[in-house]
Amino acid sequence: MQRKLAAQLAIQSGLEVISFEHFDGLVFKRGPTLKMFSSRSSRILGGSTQRRRVVGDLIVVFEEDLERLRPPSKRFKFGSLVTFMPTANFPWTITGSEIIEGEVDRNFFGKIRKLLNALPDSKSEWISKFGEDFFSRTLTNRCVETVRYLRSRE
Repeated sequence: MQRKLAAQLAIQSGLEVISFEHFDGLVFKRGPTLKMFSSRSSRILGGSTQRRRVVGDLIVVFEEDLERLRPPSKRFKFGSLVTFMPTANFPWTITGSEIIEGEVDRNFFGKIRKLLNALPDSKSEWISKFGEDFFSRTLTNRCVETVRYLRSRE
């Protein structure tokens, strides 16, 4: 179901999809960092089972940490995450996230892009912005720090 939704969103947005072991990610930016959105659908509270919206996680990994799974697989894995952030931390992404006739509002992609673009692009930029110890912190602490940073920009 998650992979099917990612494929639908990729068609609508024109974004590349990269497949990992357990999910597909929409690639918003490639470079030293790979900035992605892992989507899933969620039932709209109080709505019928057919009324759904897109939720997910913003995911950042260093491109150099990607490893292709054993052939013939076309999927990847990564050794470590830079950070991840559930979209639930950014309530303004809800508007336009409802899936209507298989599509979401085009502005939804712009909101996700804006969040991901606000994050650093290189390891040195991450250290400069979040401190020398950023990569030694737990993944949860890195998530909290990046959510706090992105919320402060709104």
